[in-house]
Amino acid sequence: MEREKEIGERSSLSLREKRNLREKERRMRMKDLFCLLSSHVSPTRRLPVPKLIEQATSYMIQLKEKVKYLQEKKKTLLGGEVGCRSEGSSSSLLPKLSIHSRGSIIEMNLIISVNMKRLSLHELMGVFEEEGAQVMSANLQNLNDRTAYTIIAQAIISRIGIDPSRIEKRVRDIIF
Repeated sequence: MEREKEIGERSSLSLREKRNLREKERRMRMKDLFCLLSSHVSPTRRLPVPKLIEQATSYMIQLKEKVKYLQEKKKTLLGGEVGCRSEGSSSSLLPKLSIHSRGSIIEMNLIISVNMKRLSLHELMGVFEEEGAQVMSANLQNLNDRTAYTIIAQAIISRIGIDPSRIEKRVRDIIF
């Protein structure tokens, strides 16, 4: 109702008053946008605008780096050749296994041909659990003529850690 009144009054406002009203609306819009940004960057406390913009910029840089990392990881997992391998290529039939550890966290990525021995995700998770790790995430995905397994686990006792080479050896024993 009040907004309609303002719009009706605009026609009778001077040029200066119209500019002042537009500027007021612009400031209100900016305030709303900063509040929205603040709720995403720091939902627990209100930050001064420069600090808010600094943290938002830092967060965007982190997201860009994460996207780049995930794209590289996807390329590695898929062998850089999504759906364009020749049937006679024996190297693409070989399993691709990568195990990375960061502190007490270990991540395993395995891609095998559907023509190879069928593995159960439970069987692979068992290897991690027997080596003293708690599986946090496990995923199996069919990719045309391949199957991708991803397991992320954490050492039960973080100061002891996990030996990635033992897990890799055991997974290779299961594959072959």
